[in-house]
Amino acid sequence: MAAPRAAMRLRWHPLWVGVGMSIMAWVLWMALRPDPELALRFAYGDKLLHALTFACLMGWWGNVYRSRRARGGAALLCLAFGIFIEFAQWLCPPRDADAFDVLADAAGIALALLLLRTPLARVLAGVEAWLGRRAARGAR
Repeated sequence: MAAPRAAMRLRWHPLWVGVGMSIMAWVLWMALRPDPELALRFAYGDKLLHALTFACLMGWWGNVYRSRRARGGAALLCLAFGIFIEFAQWLCPPRDADAFDVLADAAGIALALLLLRTPLARVLAGVEAWLGRRAARGAR
């Protein structure tokens, strides 16, 4: 029995993993900066930024790892990354750790898991298909 299409590995999997790791390194760098440039200046703006950031991270990894089991693992690793960031901020004054940031991270991850039940789950596969069609046209 063939594997379902959604569980198939992306053609450029190593590239997508590298891009994802670069995104995570940028998120970590931004989280540890003494004076964050990116801040939402309204009540709970920081929590909204956490939720949005982790929704995007989980959305990325949910496109890279498309099976249900792999997405579950990616969700746990994204949450662990959020916890790691809070511990790192605790060790790097003037930043500080906040358990509610982790809760906002978890909310973003949950939102992404819901969105990954839509066609948004196939964005990277669509990019690969589109680039493949362009390359095929260019080879003619």
